[in-house]
Amino acid sequence: MSCDGLPDAYFEARLAGAIEAEVRWRAPDLACDGMRRPDGKGLRVTFSGADGHGRLTLVFAAPRLAEGADGQAVPVNLTVIREGGALYGTRGEDKCLLDEVHQSPLPARRGDGQQRRWRIEARGFCLEPARAVGGGDAILVSRFDFRGQLAWEPDPPPATPVRPDAPDSPPSR
Repeated sequence: MSCDGLPDAYFEARLAGAIEAEVRWRAPDLACDGMRRPDGKGLRVTFSGADGHGRLTLVFAAPRLAEGADGQAVPVNLTVIREGGALYGTRGEDKCLLDEVHQSPLPARRGDGQQRRWRIEARGFCLEPARAVGGGDAILVSRFDFRGQLAWEPDPPPATPVRPDAPDSPPSR
């Protein structure tokens, strides 16, 4: 995971609670990546950097945001990972919003195959904190701004429908 090929990538956020920090990460000290969510619904984008106490990773998942789409007030789920520490999550997309999000195509790179690449820029906020898995601590990300990248693999081929009345094999003659 890196921001290779995106020298103007950045991530800024205000964190309060279990982690008190004003985060300001810039490429090349920032790792960022993005992709289609594993369930195929929407996208997720990840930012990681040092926060003075180790490594911190924030993952934004937007199930309602399609490849290349722009939007306002887009619901987003947030996961915060403290390397060697706790895992925090908003546990639902109703606690944070991408106030404004814009995607623009990036040029294909050699070796990307049929992968499509996008620059994603967004700003947003959370209304409720991300809570530690197992209870206890919480982190409120009261605001965030970022510029990162997404890589979309080619769409999988559609499945061939099977007719329920079709035999598994041709009848013998």
